[in-house]
Amino acid sequence: MNTRRTAAKITIAGKDVTKDISPFLSSVTYTDVLKGESDTASINLHDENRLFIADWFPTRGDVADIIFTRQNWSSDTTVEELPLKSFEIDEISITSDNGGNKVSIKLNSIANKSELRAVDKSKAWEKVKLSKIAKDIADSAGLELFFDTKEDPDIQRAEQKEKSNLAFLNKLCTDNGLALKISENKLIIFDEEKFEQQEPVKTLRYGDGNIKSFSGRATISQIYKSCHVKYQHGKNAEKYETTYTDDSKADGMTLEISEKVSSQAEAEKLAKKKLRDKNKEEIKVNLSVVGDFIYLAGNCISLEGYGFFDGKYLIEKSTHNIGSGYGVSLEIRKCLNSY
Repeated sequence: MNTRRTAAKITIAGKDVTKDISPFLSSVTYTDVLKGESDTASINLHDENRLFIADWFPTRGDVADIIFTRQNWSSDTTVEELPLKSFEIDEISITSDNGGNKVSIKLNSIANKSELRAVDKSKAWEKVKLSKIAKDIADSAGLELFFDTKEDPDIQRAEQKEKSNLAFLNKLCTDNGLALKISENKLIIFDEEKFEQQEPVKTLRYGDGNIKSFSGRATISQIYKSCHVKYQHGKNAEKYETTYTDDSKADGMTLEISEKVSSQAEAEKLAKKKLRDKNKEEIKVNLSVVGDFIYLAGNCISLEGYGFFDGKYLIEKSTHNIGSGYGVSLEIRKCLNSY
């Protein structure tokens, strides 16, 4: 059997620098997040010859592409790839101590010059779909919009007050039960519930040699059995009221919501989404596992042999590290299968 191998091909500003920096490379790390944050990566080097602190000092703002490769993992001679595209060099840190000189090049999937995170703006939209606001913001940042949800909420009024476009749009999505992510020059808006309905890409069992560590947490804080929505704009206006209940829970608190809705159907959707948004935080697990490219945010995995923690989970964050070996750290939450 051939030896398993992992490596990283690195291109900066259109130039393949893999061969040049490989003698100095300690590790390459990639963090993939489900929503709300940008994906990040770091290239970590040792610099005994003080090259990176002088002539080889990286240029901030340059775009880097990384391709993780692994060979002989699935079968002999098989080469698999995980491409990571369009990362900007965001920060360079250098340390020097008795262990030598070390350099860390930090990369971000959102360009610092992008209007998404660099500019605080004030603007208002009235009587538009959420997709229209997202399209305006994506266009201003030079991004392609991928609106991956059947629901397109009606926004009566949305006012951006001295907030970055990213912060404003992320809150607007959250308020409407949707999620936002930036990846490969795309602004992606999606419904987490759709991701939870996927089949697991892998099942991890207690005692499995692929699991290096496990940490689980279950909480009852801010977890609810039902959500009650009640809204009336004025004294003589029509009142919309509904309650959505999670029948899988024997008892629990009721979440009270008084946000603006324009129809009974909208109130019912809001009640379900608000309850889901609270209760999805109930059961979470952290895992350290042997590396695999299938561990990406948005994929589902299953746990078996962990008793109360058995079941299907959605990957919220995965951190891939290729150095002396290949490992992945996972932050996952249990899927809400009942609604």
